[in-house]
Parts: sequence; structure tokens; C-alpha cells
Amino acid sequence: MVLTNLAKWSSFLLALFIMTIIGATIMVTDTSLINGLLRDPAFGRAVLFSLQTSIVATLLAAITAVPTGFYLARNRTLVTRFIDALFDIPIVMPPLVVGVLLLSFFNLGFIKTVYDFIFTTPGAIVAQFFVAMPFTVRASKSAFELVSPVYEQMAMTLGATPTRAFFDTTWKMALRGVIAGLILSWLRCLGEFGATLMVGGAIPGRTENVPIYIYLSMSAGEFDKGMAASVLALFCAFSGVLLVKLLVDWKGT
Repeated sequence: MVLTNLAKWSSFLLALFIMTIIGATIMVTDTSLINGLLRDPAFGRAVLFSLQTSIVATLLAAITAVPTGFYLARNRTLVTRFIDALFDIPIVMPPLVVGVLLLSFFNLGFIKTVYDFIFTTPGAIVAQFFVAMPFTVRASKSAFELVSPVYEQMAMTLGATPTRAFFDTTWKMALRGVIAGLILSWLRCLGEFGATLMVGGAIPGRTENVPIYIYLSMSAGEFDKGMAASVLALFCAFSGVLLVKLLVDWKGT
């Protein structure tokens, strides 16, 4: 009983701590600037760039990270554990360090002869993909681990092919977790700053996403504009995270 009460009050205090910080930020922000911000062409270009790069990076994660999560969930060897640990590196490393690593990679001679990724939209996409892809791997791995291979085996005993058995059982049961991971990756791409800044170069109108727009606004002394953009980004991020929570908790019909 004591532990339960302690956990309850700890949860309330931590939630209050976060809400206080968010509330204080909203209180000192001139929210009337948000309407003007939405009509600002520079902000519109930053939003468009964020959407374009984040959607492409998330699609790349869906194509590559979901099968990876399935493989790691079904195979437990020293090799797969080593591979699994590699996917934690982009999560635990500072995004600026990730950007330095990518810059070093893109500056290799054989890479530059194929395509010069530095200060380009494809470079920003790769940076976002590198940072956000592990979230899809982690979510997919956890979702597939919750589904026993027995279901596929039962489907195959009833005449289903291995592919159909997978999609009729495992895929359907893990789908919500996979989608939740993709949404988290997309939100991470939208909020990516350090690696995108290093690789994309923060060129206004070309490689400027919303976090970089906020950074440049604050650096130029336009604090009100930067704060208003921050509040708008905060609202979008909270809505996305809430969507993930509802999706994961939804029991379906």
C-alpha cells in the first residue's frame, strides 16, 4: 500500500513538474503571434521541408527497420545481440555527434563521387533516418516478441503458406505496435535538430526544418517568433504522442 501511494504521488509530481514548465512557457509566449506565424512564408517553407524529409525518412524506416525488428525478435544469437546493440547508438549519442559522423562519412571520396549529400535535402533525410530508425526497430522488435511463432505454425498446419501464415497471424497481431513505432520515428524526424543542422547546413528556404527555424529565429533576436513556433511544435508533438498512446492501448473490435 505504501509503495502504491509512493508511486502515485511520484507520478503526479513528475507530471506536475512537466506541466509547470510547459505552462510557464505558454504564459510568457505571445500566442497571438501563432496566427501570423502560420502566414509567414519562411515558416511555411520550414514546415514543408520538415514534412517532406520526415515522411521520406519514415518510409525508409518502414521498409528497412520493420523487417529488422522481426528478425531480431525471432533470432537470439551473439551476432543478433551485437546488431541489436548497434541500434542503440543513434539513440544514446548526442545528435550533433551523429551529424559529425555523417559529415565524415559523406566526405569520403567514393561517397562524394556518387552524390554530395552535404547541405542537401537527401543529406537531411539520411540524417533524420539515421536518428529515428532505431525507434521503429525497437517498437517492431517488442511487438513481434509478444506474438508466439506457434500461431504461424498452427496456420501452416491448416494449409497456409509461410508467407500467408505470417500476414494472417503475426503481422495482424503486431501491427499496432509497428505503427506506433513508425509514428514515434516520424515525430523524431520532425523534431530532429542536431544531425540535420550539421548535414543540411541550416540554409533558409532550402534545408531549414522547424527546429532549425526556431534556432535561427532565437539566434537573430526574434524571441517572440521563436517562442510561438516552439509552442506550436509542442502542441503537435503532444498530439502525436497522445495518438501513439491511444493506438497502443486500443483493444480493437
